[in-house]
Amino acid sequence: MDRRSFIKMSGLALGMFTLGGISVAGETLSFIKPSPGSPRVVVIGAGWSGLTIAKYIKKEDPKIDVVLIDRRSHFFSCPVSNLWLVDIVPLEMLVHSFLKPADTFGYHFLQATVIDIDRDKRKVYTDKGIVNYDYLVIAPGIDYDYERWNIKDMEEVEIARTKYPPAFIPGSEHLYLKRKIHNFSKGEFAVTVPPGLDYRCIPGPYERATLIAWFFKKNRIKGKVILVDPHSEPPVKAKGFQYAWENFVKGYIEYFPNADINYVDVINRKIKTEAYGDIDFSDGNIYPPCKAAKIIYKIGGIKKGERWANIDPLNYNLIGDERVFVSGDARPQPFSKSGNTAATEAKYVARRVVASIKDKDITYKSPTTLCYSAVDEDKAVWVRLTYKYEKGEFKFDKVKADEKPSTKNFKAYMAWAKAHYRDMLAAD
Repeated sequence: MDRRSFIKMSGLALGMFTLGGISVAGETLSFIKPSPGSPRVVVIGAGWSGLTIAKYIKKEDPKIDVVLIDRRSHFFSCPVSNLWLVDIVPLEMLVHSFLKPADTFGYHFLQATVIDIDRDKRKVYTDKGIVNYDYLVIAPGIDYDYERWNIKDMEEVEIARTKYPPAFIPGSEHLYLKRKIHNFSKGEFAVTVPPGLDYRCIPGPYERATLIAWFFKKNRIKGKVILVDPHSEPPVKAKGFQYAWENFVKGYIEYFPNADINYVDVINRKIKTEAYGDIDFSDGNIYPPCKAAKIIYKIGGIKKGERWANIDPLNYNLIGDERVFVSGDARPQPFSKSGNTAATEAKYVARRVVASIKDKDITYKSPTTLCYSAVDEDKAVWVRLTYKYEKGEFKFDKVKADEKPSTKNFKAYMAWAKAHYRDMLAAD
C-alpha cells in the first residue's frame, strides 16, 4: 500500500466508529438553518404523529429548524390499510412521499436509521451520520411483545412475524398479509386481538376480520375467519361489528370472545386458550400484545417492568429530561393508539415543544379520537371522544358514536382519511 492510499484509508477510518456492534458514520450532518442561531428540533419517526409535529412546529415558529428522521423512503398509512387488503381502496391512497411535505412545510427530511441517542451531548446517531439537537421528539410507534404470549424462542418469534404477520406496523407486513388473504383457498383464517386496550388501533382487528370475511364471501372462498378475542365483545363499535357479522358475513366469520390466549403454537398452528382449549387454524393474522418501539428502551425511557414511555402525562417530556419528548403510540396515556388521536395530540405536542424553547407555558389540551371502521365494501361505523384529566387520571369524555352501518358513514370515512393526508403530507 502506498503512502497516499494509507492516508486516504486512515482518514476514512477516523470518520467511522462502532456503536453497539454497528458501524455508524461519524460525520456530523449539517442542515441549512433559518438563521445561524435557530434552535433545532429533531423528530424521530415520520408516522401520523411525527409528520404532524414537524409541520406544526414550523407553523408555530418558522424560525425553528426541524429535522424529521425516518428509516423508510416513503409513507405507508396503517389507518385505512384494512380496506386496501381486500381491494376496496387503491394503494395510491395509502402511499405518499416524505419529500413533498418537507418541501411544502419547510422542514428537513433525513432517510436514515437511528442507532442511538446521547441525551447528555444531545446527539442522534444514525447510519448516515450524527444529528445535533436542542430539543428532541421521539415518535417511533410500537413494537410487538410476543413474550407476553410465552413466545420466547427467537425461531418461533421469527416464524410468527414472517409467516403470520400482525400488519400493524406499516410496510412489508401489509404486503405479505394481502397476498396471504388473496391466495387463501380453504380452511380457518385466524385473526387475533391483543389483550387490554393499549394495542394499536382498538377496533382494527375487528374491522380487518370483518373485511376479510367479506372478501371470502365475495369470492366464494371455502373458508371462514376465526376471530379470537380476549374481550367479551369489541371494546368499541360492538353493535356495528355484531350487526355486520350477523347480516353481511354470516357463515364466513366465527367469533371466540373471552378467549385469553396463553400461547400461539406457530409451528403446529394452534392458538392455546383457557376458555376454548386449542383453536386450530390454517393460516392467519396473528396480532400479539404491543409495547413501545425499541429506541425508547435503549435510551432508558421506560420503567422496569413497564412497556410504554415514562413521560409527564401533560407535558410529554421524558421524566428527568425536559428536552426530550415522546408522542404517538409509544406514550403511556390511555388514549386510543390510532391515527386521529396521534395527529391531534401532535398539534399540542408541537405547541408544547415551541413553548419549551421560548421558556413559556401553555394550557393542556386533550387529543381527539375520531375513528371509522368499514364493515362492508361501502358501509362504515364510527366513534368520537376526547379525554379529561381529573385527580391524576384520564377519563373518556364527550363520547359519541354511530354504530349503524351506512354509506354516509363510509363516505365520511374516506373524506376523513383524505383530510388527514392533506394536512400532514400535503397530499393532493
